[in-house]
Amino acid sequence: MRTQLPSVLLLAALLSAVFLQASAILEEPTTSGWTRIKKPEDYQHAADIARFAVSRHNSETNEELRFVRMIRGYINGQYYRLVIDTVDGVKYQKYETLVYEKVLNKVRELQYFMST
Repeated sequence: MRTQLPSVLLLAALLSAVFLQASAILEEPTTSGWTRIKKPEDYQHAADIARFAVSRHNSETNEELRFVRMIRGYINGQYYRLVIDTVDGVKYQKYETLVYEKVLNKVRELQYFMST
């Protein structure tokens, strides 16, 4: 039993570090149910979802937009509402997108992608 104590302490320290990191990235939920991403540049998963949205939009419209950065984002359960910058060669354009993601089934669906 004594040899398991260091492992339990290590696990507790790792879990608290993960919780602190998640709380540093996300704010408390609003009354509408959407949680704002405090530091979009630090939330890699949301940036991956933004890249997915640009890629899906390009395949549906035959445009050649490139993802530049995520300006702000909100999460509500399995939905990500993101405002992103893109470029199509020389012209920068801001878009808002909504993506549904179900991680367990590895499903991502672009709900909308519109210019702001």
